[in-house]
Amino acid sequence: MNTVFLKEAVGILRTFDSLDTPVLLIDEAFTVISCNESARIFFQYEPDEMAGRTLDLLVIPDRRHAFRIAALRRGAPRDLGSAYPDSHFMTSAIRKNGDFVEAKVSVIPCQENTGAHKLVVLNDISEHRKLQRKAFQRTKELSILKAFAEILAQNEAIEAIMQNTVDMLLGIMEVEGGWIYLLEPDSNVLHLRAEKSLLQGALAVRELGEGECIFGKVFASGMPLLVERASQDPRVTSLHTGVDGVESVVAIPIRSKGIFLGVLGLATRREAYFTSMDTQLLVPIGNMLGVAMENIRLIEQLQKKMNQIELINELSGIVNSSLSIGTIFRIMVSEIRKLIDYDRASLLLYNEKEDNLLIFALDTDMQTIMKKGVRAPIEGTSAGWVVRHNKPWISHDLSATEFTHDKKLLREGIRSTISIPLYHDKILGVFNFDSSKAGNYSEKDLEILLPVAKHISIALENALLFEEISREKKEWEKTFDAITDMVWIEDSRQRVVRANYALLVKTGLTVVEAAGKSCTELFDLIGVADEECICAESLAELRPCFRELKGPGGSIFHFWTYPLIDDEGKLYALVHYLKDVTAQKRLEQQLVRSDKLASLGTLVAGIAHEINNPLGIIAGYAEALMDRSRDESLLLSPEFEDFPEYLQTIHNEIFRCKGILRSLLDFARPTGGTFREIDMNELVKEVILLVNHRAKRLNHDIGLQLDRNIPKIHAAPGNLRQVFMNLIINSLYFTPEGGRITITTGMDGDTDRFGQEKYIKVTVSDTGAGIDPEIIGKIFDPFFTSKPVGEGTGLGLAISHKIIEEHNGSIDVMSNVGEGTSVIIRLPLGAE
Repeated sequence: MNTVFLKEAVGILRTFDSLDTPVLLIDEAFTVISCNESARIFFQYEPDEMAGRTLDLLVIPDRRHAFRIAALRRGAPRDLGSAYPDSHFMTSAIRKNGDFVEAKVSVIPCQENTGAHKLVVLNDISEHRKLQRKAFQRTKELSILKAFAEILAQNEAIEAIMQNTVDMLLGIMEVEGGWIYLLEPDSNVLHLRAEKSLLQGALAVRELGEGECIFGKVFASGMPLLVERASQDPRVTSLHTGVDGVESVVAIPIRSKGIFLGVLGLATRREAYFTSMDTQLLVPIGNMLGVAMENIRLIEQLQKKMNQIELINELSGIVNSSLSIGTIFRIMVSEIRKLIDYDRASLLLYNEKEDNLLIFALDTDMQTIMKKGVRAPIEGTSAGWVVRHNKPWISHDLSATEFTHDKKLLREGIRSTISIPLYHDKILGVFNFDSSKAGNYSEKDLEILLPVAKHISIALENALLFEEISREKKEWEKTFDAITDMVWIEDSRQRVVRANYALLVKTGLTVVEAAGKSCTELFDLIGVADEECICAESLAELRPCFRELKGPGGSIFHFWTYPLIDDEGKLYALVHYLKDVTAQKRLEQQLVRSDKLASLGTLVAGIAHEINNPLGIIAGYAEALMDRSRDESLLLSPEFEDFPEYLQTIHNEIFRCKGILRSLLDFARPTGGTFREIDMNELVKEVILLVNHRAKRLNHDIGLQLDRNIPKIHAAPGNLRQVFMNLIINSLYFTPEGGRITITTGMDGDTDRFGQEKYIKVTVSDTGAGIDPEIIGKIFDPFFTSKPVGEGTGLGLAISHKIIEEHNGSIDVMSNVGEGTSVIIRLPLGAE
């Protein structure tokens, strides 16, 4: 240490003035003797006011020696210099107005005979210290902000961000305790969410109300609070204070956009540790923490909304992908389970007619009597209330429910339910979710379920409509296929789009094979000849058309075509209807013939009786004349020479007339034949034996194609022999020499509703000249014959027709000129 002589000290005081450096001259008792002008300005004392003051009144000694100063002030003989142990130290100077100024102090001893004096040199470092503290604070602030930014970048969960923030602040701020309280939504309670404490016993309570402890007071005021000595501050009540406990506390509100979210608090055992600068540093941290928490909440809400939107989109896809209510329900509840917990989900359909609810679908592993197909009443159920009011309902606890029937669910273990109405133009039903936990559902669940319910309603209505359409479609298809006539539908390009079962059977096509075929192709497969298709006429004139068509074997078809017109008057399809009317035509012809024959029979019976008597008289007289003509005297007369021949001719013609009359009577009255069981094949063979000699004489060949498996029938054998005799003789007559007659027996193929065949068929075919189409409809008329005069009476086929009719059978003729004729006889198996 340099020593300055007293005389030199006076000069030094002036020198320091030139440097604007305050200097005090003190004696050995640390009492001010003199000072320079700079010191007067610095301390704001006049020189005479400063002289005589002890140094401790101007320059604060080391706090560690405070007790020595206290003793000195009490007048104890103590050396004040012991409070300033170093020749250079940092401390604070006290101005006259009470302000403290940080200064660097140097004590320089002076050597003089009069005693020991010292120079006290002060350097004002307050600005430097401010800059230093600002730099330190900025460094601390940057460290905190950097660490906080890393926390936000590394964590996405609010809990992790809060706990890491507390840990970070304890490390950088060098304190022992930290806490974060958050305000619960819709309440005035702060809940402890993150904490860390190195102070024994300094544990915060879990919940705080408004105004409780320092954290509750920050909640109440919304302002930061700073406590320098917690042991003496009644605001700090939830923390352990005093020895080894909390002494200094700072609490900062956590805000986002001005909205209070919670409180951030830090504490240390050191007294007056936190400053206003720490408060200023922590306020933006609280705001940023609030923004981060709010952003995370918003992200979570956004994610939740996105999940809801994704769920709704998926459900929309389900609606469009399926029209089965059961399938839609299973997929929907599976997707909804991702967002809402439930133990049982059910879909109830509203039956407006019966005014009740039908459990249509159920998803649960619980044992329950509320199974699919069970009907629930409207009154006394929460689901019924939803139907009546078209509003959702939440039962938070079924033990206190107002719906009597819902208590059945309580007995099965259900504690809470949520019911959503399904409505689209009208109430369709209710979507229920049940839970075994009380209070499991809230308004937030409605935010998810109500949008979903709209899609479910649409899906449900579509599915119900689809089921109704499907049911009607099935009924239509069954009706379409039940039509025994051939029906098919063609598009505007005249291609088949739909064919009924009768057409498929007739053509031998499958549904796939029939699709796309044209009307002409179908006619070819059926064997129907249509020289000019009427489809073109129906298409051109947009009106129904009809035509009678001919098929194989003389069959006849009636063909209709009907255009289908849309609301705009455009044709989009054609319906074709093809009916086999062959049997109907035969029946009509038989009825006409029967009517003719019945009328003619009545007439003939009367005429025959009237003519028969005169013919008897004429025959008697003719026989008498024939007897007289044998007289020899008459035979010798030339004039009488031709009389015997004339009389014989008259006699023959009379009996010929009587034979015709007998045939007419046979035609006019029942034949009276006896019905018994006969073998048709044997009957045909018997007839062949009777006509075989004539066939050989005409060089004709008679062939038999007899089916040995045909059953026996009940018939009058004599009458049937007469029928087949007439038919075969006619064939022999009209068939040129060397021709062929073929008799065929077999089953007709027509069946009853039990699938049993009803008729046997006998066909007599020849290779003769055929019948002209103009007269084929008259061949069964009495007295009609194409034979020369005198060779036929025209009664053979008429009588044959009558005999077959008496057997409840039918007789038909098919003939082509120049190719031959076929007569088909059908006889019922049960005829008696």
